[in-house]
Amino acid sequence: MSLHPLSRGSSVMSSSEPRATAEEVNALVENYYGTLGAAGYAEPLPLHPADTALVLVDIQQHLSTRSIRASLKHAGVYDESAEPVLAAINADLQVALRNISQVLAKCREVGIRPIHVGIQSYLPDSADAGMLHKAAGMLYAPGSYDSQFLPEAAPLDGEIVLTKTCSGIHVGTHIDQVLRNLGVQNVIVTGFYTDQCVSASVRDLTDLGYRVSLVDDAMGAMSPERHQNALQSIRKLYANSESTEEILPRLDQVAAKLTKKKRGWLSGRHGR
Repeated sequence: MSLHPLSRGSSVMSSSEPRATAEEVNALVENYYGTLGAAGYAEPLPLHPADTALVLVDIQQHLSTRSIRASLKHAGVYDESAEPVLAAINADLQVALRNISQVLAKCREVGIRPIHVGIQSYLPDSADAGMLHKAAGMLYAPGSYDSQFLPEAAPLDGEIVLTKTCSGIHVGTHIDQVLRNLGVQNVIVTGFYTDQCVSASVRDLTDLGYRVSLVDDAMGAMSPERHQNALQSIRKLYANSESTEEILPRLDQVAAKLTKKKRGWLSGRHGR
């Protein structure tokens, strides 16, 4: 009788052989990814108005307590006991919005162009919405309350606004063409939700050759756990990661360099 193929020189681990613990596996993998991250993003993302853009993802009224409550009701999981949870979600949202507002204001000040991306259907009945959005009841017709940008990050006249009916900014919009036409190489990302639209967008940005930086406290998910898990899977691999407190001084340095350059140019022109 011939032996089963797996019994001849098989490399399958015997049940008697020692196995690594989950903690040991996690440690090795984190060390590996940490090494990759150090190679790709050893230094912070360079910031310069000529080749840097700020992308703001889905900072809209659908994040409001009113809209989340409606989504929970649509899914059949809402009752009065959810209200304290909704209050906690909103408190986290307000923290992220304050940080987004600061980053946006500073980028505008130094000339880094904001690009606003939002969820909105093209048709009044939202028949063109993506499958996931339909399942979640995210049917945001043109001009609807949910599709309006929150005041903390509302576009100004003359700023680029792109509309999508799915998660990722590249599948949903022509942002790649826009960024390339603008000469953008480096992209700062803020917005919502970290585990969904932000994560999908960041991965695509990196695969398309852009260098990306997350402002990780200027974004969020519905829960802190989902936010942190999403960050763990993308930061220092698909993107650099820094806080609002870290990026604002770097943007101030950009402003100082531009002011110094302008003064030098004016002084030289006057001297002639």
